[in-house]
Amino acid sequence: MSELHEVAPEPVQMAVPGIPPSLPSSGTTHPYLMKSIDFLRTTQQYSVIPFSAFSALHVASVVVGPALFGPEVGNDMISVGRELYHVPLVELGILVSACVHVVSGIAVNLLRQYYNYVKYGKAKRKKNQNRTKLETAMKITRSPNDVEVRDIDEGLGGISSIVGAGSRPSITSRFLGLSPLAFSGYVLLVLLGGHVYYERVAPLLVDGDSSMIDMTYIAHGLQQKFWEAFTALNLLVATGCYHMLVGWNRYLRRFSLRARKNTYLTLGVLSALCCASLLRVRNLDVFAAAAHRFDIYLAQ
Repeated sequence: MSELHEVAPEPVQMAVPGIPPSLPSSGTTHPYLMKSIDFLRTTQQYSVIPFSAFSALHVASVVVGPALFGPEVGNDMISVGRELYHVPLVELGILVSACVHVVSGIAVNLLRQYYNYVKYGKAKRKKNQNRTKLETAMKITRSPNDVEVRDIDEGLGGISSIVGAGSRPSITSRFLGLSPLAFSGYVLLVLLGGHVYYERVAPLLVDGDSSMIDMTYIAHGLQQKFWEAFTALNLLVATGCYHMLVGWNRYLRRFSLRARKNTYLTLGVLSALCCASLLRVRNLDVFAAAAHRFDIYLAQ
């Protein structure tokens, strides 16, 4: 008995036939990877604030104002806005804000793919990704408006989620491995790139400034190729509003059923206002000299 003494407990690992040894946690083997993802995610969230402020002002000028009060009011709002966001440093800040948001978002997605590869292995990567995206934690309380869906990869959960049928896994998550928010961001990147080129870059290349750009420029495009311009501009507004509204819901952690309903309502109202704005702007008279200049812009 005198030889017995207390020792510190130590874990014992024993190999069990048929069961592979557990893999080390990727969080401990790759701490810098997790820190990089967290840093890029935070950068992505905060970098978009200046561009969101500009977008809200721009939507008010070209969508809400013309639809409710007429194209002339829209032109006045564009003139006021131009004095604000065409200041060199302000315009540069908006551009940097958008670029940082896009680059950090792409980097986060790539690092997450690599993280899943390291954690699960090549054979199990796709299986575990799909399982993670489909896991939904729900908290049901007395009021149906308090139902929360914590799976941020579902976007708005589909129309079925607001009528009590439950949210559905998004098509983009199942087939592309992208959340609806990320997918809308990539689509918006293409649409917004074309919009910026024809609205800002092309006039700069031709005249050195974009002072001639107002509602008559949009009217000329609608009068020349109505369905192409009408569809592209509506798609730009709908995709941009969806991306910003869902992104802010995610940032503010607003996942309740009430928040989703309000987001759908806001998207519907803005889409309707966009259609009304374009239909009213189409009737503007465009002088021949301005139309000729606009044709040069569009030909760039």
